[in-house]
Amino acid sequence: MSIQTTEYITREDAIARIAKVIRLIDKKDFLGVKECSYESGENLREFVEDFPYLFDPAELTGWTNEMLEEYMDMPFIRCSMFANYLIKEASNG
Repeated sequence: MSIQTTEYITREDAIARIAKVIRLIDKKDFLGVKECSYESGENLREFVEDFPYLFDPAELTGWTNEMLEEYMDMPFIRCSMFANYLIKEASNG
């Protein structure tokens, strides 16, 4: 299985999604992570226990679009295992 599409997501939606999963990981809420993810072949326990960098989700507002995109492409954070996420800038009209 590999990336098949590029999906555009707003900064706000990316921040909300990453923050939600990070809070669940921080609480070691394995069931919560599983229920909000779309993974089938990844090791949930290993992902949660070995997550490399927990942070305050409030920090996400200062992240670059590229940093948000990188996290959105991670297992259990991504919304689809077939998509690559890019931040779509909000339109002015």
